[in-house]
Amino acid sequence: MPETIFNLTREMLDHTFAETVAPDREKLLTCIQCGTCTASCPTAYAMDYTPRQLWRLVQVGLREEALNSQTFWLCTNCYSCTIRCPRGIALTETMAALKRLAIAENVKHREKETIASYYRAFNTTIRRHGRNHEVEFLLRYFLSTNPLHALKFARLGIGLLLKGRISLLPKEPKNKHEIDRLFQASLALEKAKEVRT
Repeated sequence: MPETIFNLTREMLDHTFAETVAPDREKLLTCIQCGTCTASCPTAYAMDYTPRQLWRLVQVGLREEALNSQTFWLCTNCYSCTIRCPRGIALTETMAALKRLAIAENVKHREKETIASYYRAFNTTIRRHGRNHEVEFLLRYFLSTNPLHALKFARLGIGLLLKGRISLLPKEPKNKHEIDRLFQASLALEKAKEVRT
C-alpha cells in the first residue's frame, strides 16, 4: 500500500472523535502503537489500514479518513486484538462503534454494502431454519449483490450436492418459537445499545 500523507491542520481534525467511538476514550488514547492488534487480526491482510493504523487515525481525530476505511467492515469480532492488547483497550467494541457511526452517518462504501448483504442473508436463513442452509443463504446473498458472481461457485456447489455434503431442501427446526424468541431478544439488545450511543 502506498504511503498516505495526511493534512493535520486544525480544520482536518476532530478531537471529539475518540470520545464518540471508543467505549473507554482514556484507554484508547494510551495506545502505544505496538502493533499487537494487527499481528493478532486474522483479516488485517485485507484491510486498507491495519487496526494499529486505524487507532492512530481515531486518536489524531482524522474522522473522515477513519469512517471511509474498510478496516472495521472486515473485522470478524474474534476479540483477538482486545484479548491481547497490553493496554486492555476495548478494540472490538470500538470497531463495532465505528460500524454503527458509519451507518448512522450514511457513509457509502462498497465493503459496507457487501458485508451488510452477507449478514442480512445469513441472519434471515438462520432465523428461518435455526441453522445455516447453505443453498438458501448463498442464493439470498448473491441475488442481493451480484447474481453473476454465483457462477464462479456453481461447480463447487454441484460437487457438494452430488457428494451429499449439502441439500437443496433445508431441515426445519423443531423449536421455531425458541429461535424467534432469541432473535427478538437480540434485536431488543441492539436497539438498547443504539439508544445509549
